[in-house]
Amino acid sequence: MPIFPLFVVALAIALKESLWVLAFVSTILVLKSFEARLFPLAGAFFLAWSALMNSDVPRIGLPAEVELLEAKVNGDRVRYVAKASGEKFILAATVADGERPYDRIGQICSVRLKELEVNARRNEGGFDEARWMRSERLLRKWEVQSFTSCRPAEGFEAEGRRNREEWLWNIERLPAREAFYVQALVFGEDRLMDTETLDRFKAFGLLHALVISGSHIAFLIFGMLYLLKRLRMTRENRIEVVLFLLPIYGWLTEWSPPVTRAIMVAFILLLASRFKKLDPVATVAWVGASQLALSPLLIYDLGFQLTVALTLFLLISIDIWKPIAFPWNLLLVSIWAQALTLFLLQRSQQTEGSIWSPLLNILVGSWIEWIILPLAFLTAVSVLFKPEPETAALLRFALDLSDGVLSKAEALPCAVSALHLLPLGVWIGAISIVILSLWHVAKHRILHAAPVLVLLLSSAIVEKIEPDRVVFLDVGQGDSTVLEKDGETFVIDAGGTISFAKRKPLRPFDPGAQIVVPYLHTRGEKRIDGLVLTHADHDHIGGVAGMLRKIEIDTVYFGAYDNRDEKRSALLRELEKEGVNIKFLKAGDQVRPWLRVLAPDGPESEENDRSIVLLADIAKKRFLLTGDAGVKTEEEWGAGDIDVLKAGHHGSSSSTGEDLIRKTAPEVIIFSVGRNNRYGHPDKDVLERVEKVGRIYRTDEDGMITCTADGCVPMLK
Repeated sequence: MPIFPLFVVALAIALKESLWVLAFVSTILVLKSFEARLFPLAGAFFLAWSALMNSDVPRIGLPAEVELLEAKVNGDRVRYVAKASGEKFILAATVADGERPYDRIGQICSVRLKELEVNARRNEGGFDEARWMRSERLLRKWEVQSFTSCRPAEGFEAEGRRNREEWLWNIERLPAREAFYVQALVFGEDRLMDTETLDRFKAFGLLHALVISGSHIAFLIFGMLYLLKRLRMTRENRIEVVLFLLPIYGWLTEWSPPVTRAIMVAFILLLASRFKKLDPVATVAWVGASQLALSPLLIYDLGFQLTVALTLFLLISIDIWKPIAFPWNLLLVSIWAQALTLFLLQRSQQTEGSIWSPLLNILVGSWIEWIILPLAFLTAVSVLFKPEPETAALLRFALDLSDGVLSKAEALPCAVSALHLLPLGVWIGAISIVILSLWHVAKHRILHAAPVLVLLLSSAIVEKIEPDRVVFLDVGQGDSTVLEKDGETFVIDAGGTISFAKRKPLRPFDPGAQIVVPYLHTRGEKRIDGLVLTHADHDHIGGVAGMLRKIEIDTVYFGAYDNRDEKRSALLRELEKEGVNIKFLKAGDQVRPWLRVLAPDGPESEENDRSIVLLADIAKKRFLLTGDAGVKTEEEWGAGDIDVLKAGHHGSSSSTGEDLIRKTAPEVIIFSVGRNNRYGHPDKDVLERVEKVGRIYRTDEDGMITCTADGCVPMLK
């Protein structure tokens, strides 16, 4: 079987990296695809040996000079990819007034650095920085304390980067939306992507349309061959021109792994076409295996996984779609591709999808590929001669049409749905059924329904078997707690951050949209029963707007005596515009039989003392959830014995007093606190007070903490 070498290399890397599930699957696939021919065997095992011998670049000491390779600016912050002594790493810096940080690309700069921590995933559904950096072979991260001097780096590669950067700067003189599409589709750059565009394309499974993929390269090749044919060039000369231009385009896009794979496959197939016809499946497999042998850590790269898997899926299954009439064959291919993508995204804890994705991939995806992409290329070339060429107006018109379709899609029923994050055993069973269905779908066409039905059934099974729980999310210096009981979901606070940036970031950090909602999606939730906002501090309500954009909320609860706060009044007005149901709580109220309100009991003068305090009976445990209420109000709660206490006010000395600890005798104390926060939370006296009575967990050290009937478990172990 032509895919044999790819599976052999994947098995070798899986064993090296202790990825036991991948090793098990790869072993089965190796046995299934085994070829008893000398060349495939020798080649596959040579590549596997190369992958095993290939190791990470040795770590250097703190560099005094670095070469800056690429950059991405967001507000006042810039993230550089840099290298020194062969090692690549991340540099984070603050943009000075009047500075163009992209000017440093292709420069060697003297720097003073401070090493930063690389973070693993801290919340389910959240970003795993450590895994991403590992897949990119970026071994460390530093904060730039100062740039002292810079000079142009020598060599063709550095000169090319500087010229490319000047070209990108000229493109950025276009209106922001057109400039983004030109940079994304022509250069593979997403540095102008805003939050709204990212959310929209991600929700509809269209992000692949904004990156340079195999289909993108194929379109360019067929487009060039067609134009050259119209110019009456011979077939041999047409191929020679394309072979000459492909490496130039690879350089233009910085040779990202998907581009490298697509260009190498195309180069080999075109070069070989002059002599003999090669099997495209085998070519993709050998190129993918060679990439892994040279860069084994690509095994972690989601883009590499998706592009290789979907390319092989399309090539292997092509005989299934031929007998099916157009356009139904396109729709079925799209359904299968979207379902398989969702299964792969499950392993990265991305569980959001849309039933309209297959249709939108045909309509909008094709529009981008056949109309917007050519216009983007013409505009990219034209800006070298005119600041805003005529093609930019045509591009704007084309983008208006695609944006209009997506806006209407957002208003459709079930526009975006969430599936449970499948436990590994359920995931393996589900993906096995889907692959077996694909194997037999040519004989039993009813099996075309399998991928969607298996996804829905798997999510429903998890919904039934998952226990009730309380989850304390790591939202930094703030609070957000998720309660799940009897099929209902409540969120207590939404986190929040205070920004001191002088420039508005394109992708501002919003814990509601980027931490709370992704977690809820892993739980299969697009709608929650209640959001309780304990009080109006920004680190408790700052993420509400982000939540409202991406999830339905049945009822928002406020404290009954917090009416004097302008921040709360502004939020209330916003919620009323959205038509959200609003209720006000005071001591003695029962939100649910298992969720009782202990405070507020009156209009306290201190805002924190007007916090909603809740007593929850979940998973055979009693939880006391305190907001930011102070010691003065703790005496009035009458909570009795509890199992889990969320320490008040993030561990401030003004909360979680001796009397509360003595009267409640908690077994577990949770501190929701930000890493290296400027307030010094949690207070050392409070820590000494509580460590005598129970086990301490802190979100700054432990990440997300999940409490079930079996106990409390931190995300970072």
